[in-house]
Amino acid sequence: MSESARYNLLAAVSFNDAANAGSTPEELVDAYRLEVIADRDAQIIAWLEKKAREEGTSNKERRTRADAIARMADKLSRGAVRPPLSTGPDAIEYGIRVTSNGPDSEVLRYPGDSRSDIEDRLTRHRTGNPDAHLVQRTVRHSKWTETAST
Repeated sequence: MSESARYNLLAAVSFNDAANAGSTPEELVDAYRLEVIADRDAQIIAWLEKKAREEGTSNKERRTRADAIARMADKLSRGAVRPPLSTGPDAIEYGIRVTSNGPDSEVLRYPGDSRSDIEDRLTRHRTGNPDAHLVQRTVRHSKWTETAST
């Protein structure tokens, strides 16, 4: 079986390391992946800005090219465009909706539990509530940014 880099990294991250960081191994790997993507984006932006400067202003064609490259760097820095490979799989969170078509407030959440763990819980819930069913949602993690504390 071919193993992915993500699988190998998850195997290397211990639950103790994750618990000390206040998260799960999956969250640590996702955070690391996002940090790598942010670093790559910064390198691409710096390279685009350098190329825009190199175009110079000697004639209209070069100025037009320089402006286009500078706009691309600006859009990338604002997150308006995503380069390839940065749109990998998002984290999926599973839960149990207690009543059919009930509101999200009625979803039982078990953050960090795998799908199989939630399915085991669902089996137990269905003994008392046959309408309970598995639900999922996409969770997007972004880069951590500083914020003022209160």
